[in-house]
Amino acid sequence: MKKMKSMMIASAICSCFLMYAQVGIGTQNPQTTFHIDGSKDNPATGIPSAAQQDNDFSVTSTAKVGIGTTSPSEKLDVASGNARIRNINSNIGVGGTDRVVVADASGVLKTIDFTAYSLFHARLAANQNISSSTITTLLFAAPIATSPFYSYNTGTGVMTFNQAGNYLVTLQASFTNMPADTQLLIGIRPVPDANYLGRGSHYNAVASSGTVGELMNYTTVVVAPTAGYQIRFTAAPNQNATIISTETGSTGSGNVTNVTVQKI
Repeated sequence: MKKMKSMMIASAICSCFLMYAQVGIGTQNPQTTFHIDGSKDNPATGIPSAAQQDNDFSVTSTAKVGIGTTSPSEKLDVASGNARIRNINSNIGVGGTDRVVVADASGVLKTIDFTAYSLFHARLAANQNISSSTITTLLFAAPIATSPFYSYNTGTGVMTFNQAGNYLVTLQASFTNMPADTQLLIGIRPVPDANYLGRGSHYNAVASSGTVGELMNYTTVVVAPTAGYQIRFTAAPNQNATIISTETGSTGSGNVTNVTVQKI
């Protein structure tokens, strides 16, 4: 009878241990439900330092796994270092449905639609009359497509890059109401004003007037050295001219002067 009672007490003690104890391997001071101290360098009491946690592996009571940390904030939290997958499969991603994985500023993985996220596109708000040899800022309407990479002021025509990086810019404009042999020029200038970051020009062979103009395109790369870097899109023909927002002709009407920017 005494033996039976002893076994029951031992069983109760073991049950309590299994329910409430923290298991430590390489440490007598486990910080989570399951805690491995790889280098066995943690203190006997108290919380290990960041350097001591660097070689630790932990699992919390909420099934969060920490590598290099004993206080993971996500289901898998790697304090430092790189992840590697050996022999990753060769499946080809499906554009338009597969998601792109990125890391936010704190290292948390997220998914985005990268094509939509990186693109800016806007159309000229209205026709603009430009005086001879005057550098004039083109004023685009509210962007049709944009992202947190960009801010655009429709009143001043100033674009702000919210993140440093390289940006592919395509600027298209249609000139009308100018004589033949006018130098047509479009460009990109920094704010505050300085020399062109990029510009393109050509001479029209014949005079142009009305609602169909002389179309020109210019593509370049703008390097934004810091967040907050600003530019403006300009036109500067050497004769009076009009930049038109929409062309109307025998084959139909549509937008003609626009700008597209994409982070690369």
